[in-house]
Amino acid sequence: MQTIYPTTLTPLEYLEQGGAKQVQKPENCANCGGAHCLEALGYYWRYISHLLECLRIPVRRFLCLQCRVSISCLPDFAQPYRVVNTQTVQAGFNEGQGRAEVHWGSLIAVYWKKFAAFLQELLGTVGNAFGPCPVRIGPEDFWRLILKQCSSLAAATGELVHRFRICLFDRYQCHQRKGFAK
Repeated sequence: MQTIYPTTLTPLEYLEQGGAKQVQKPENCANCGGAHCLEALGYYWRYISHLLECLRIPVRRFLCLQCRVSISCLPDFAQPYRVVNTQTVQAGFNEGQGRAEVHWGSLIAVYWKKFAAFLQELLGTVGNAFGPCPVRIGPEDFWRLILKQCSSLAAATGELVHRFRICLFDRYQCHQRKGFAK
């Protein structure tokens, strides 16, 4: 299972300063809700963009001693299953839905298309949680609405994953509870 871990570090700082080692274990299991039942499990590795390069960073994992599910703490500068960092995705979306003149522009355009194609399912899950939402709303309007409510893509991703077990691009298995009805 995956949670979003807030951090003020950039991807490079996180790597250079051992940010994954500084991740505190969550008080409660994201799967079963058990308190003080997580122990360190290790790390998994993933890639994240930073400026014009890709960095390989460790992501901290914990094991719940009650439900035996592993919980990974993805830093909020990373989007689930996306290599381009959150800040760059947000800048690209703000500059015309992926048409920004940035190094990662072609990937951001793909991300925008994925977001737009997933929007109806996303809206069916979150409803009016981010403010009054007309029945027919396009991706540009929902993007502005979610940014107005959450102030950043990092905060929006955290809210979507923790509250609704979904993100802008899809409903991933890593955000679903194991052994519980949805």
